Amino acid sequence: MSTTFFHTFSIALAAILSVLCIIFFAIVLRRTGRISPETDHGLLRLTIDLLIPCLIVDRILSTNAFSDLQNLWLPPLLGFSLTGLGILIGFAVTAIPKGTGLTTWQQKRTFSACVGILNYGYVAIPLVDVLFPGDHRTMGVLFLQYLGAEVSVWTLVVFTMMGRCDSKSWHHLINGPILAILVAVPLNLLGRSVFIPEEFHEYVIPCFGFLFWAIHQIGQTAIPMSLMTVGLTITALIHHKVIQSRWQTTLKISFWSCLIRLAVMPSIFLTLAVFLPCTVEIKRILVIHGAMGSAIFPIVLAKHYNGVTETAFDTVISNTLVSIMTLPLWIAFGMNVI
Repeated sequence: MSTTFFHTFSIALAAILSVLCIIFFAIVLRRTGRISPETDHGLLRLTIDLLIPCLIVDRILSTNAFSDLQNLWLPPLLGFSLTGLGILIGFAVTAIPKGTGLTTWQQKRTFSACVGILNYGYVAIPLVDVLFPGDHRTMGVLFLQYLGAEVSVWTLVVFTMMGRCDSKSWHHLINGPILAILVAVPLNLLGRSVFIPEEFHEYVIPCFGFLFWAIHQIGQTAIPMSLMTVGLTITALIHHKVIQSRWQTTLKISFWSCLIRLAVMPSIFLTLAVFLPCTVEIKRILVIHGAMGSAIFPIVLAKHYNGVTETAFDTVISNTLVSIMTLPLWIAFGMNVI
């Protein structure tokens, strides 16, 4: 293997370890009682409603990525459609007569929904930040692919979990991160428009410097706080999980989950990154998103949208843990072939 591969691998591994350190600190704080379970909901709401939206606004307003129109429309389309593809592959696996550990239609729906949705936010954002420090173009594209993935969660994933369409899930699309993207992108385009006079940039925008400073400072806390919430969520799930009585089923589900999420889907994402005629920022995000394990949030969705929580746990946690080893390999390989 080339020196470039090992260099990229070492950077990717360092990024993963940095992320894991913050998650580990959260687990330690929870296990030692320093952070009580009663604070989890408040921390989650703080992260989703304020910290991540501020990070999105700060980074999008600072990028010139959208001067290329392809960076505007293609990432959301990819985020949405690739989630749908993952769900379809999950259903294809559940059609295998034996060996999947999935016996009921409810379990099959839950499995398909969980392998379909990748970890597009809480872990991908800090990874991009470490892998491409100061590169606001790549981060801006990440947030637009985030938009497509987020829409897919409250449509494709929820509908799959429930086994039917439900109009009530649509109201979840009105959330902090999506609103931040929908506000920040037009402001970015407006600020760079040739129709805006120089006097506006020289005299008006500086008047809002205090606001931009506050948004920047709040956004700086989004990445560590979001990773803390991941650690707290994992601790709570493991604490309430008992698999001794069903370990054979767990192993079967885990095998197929890892195969789809950590082998099949990365190959598809990487193929698109290599052959799709798109910008380098989109190619980078495809490599990083493809290497990700499943998002943790579908475990929560399974509880509220008629899924099987045990199946969701087996599906998500297994490939999340294994992805710690596979993620830097996929990223290093992908970055060297795009």
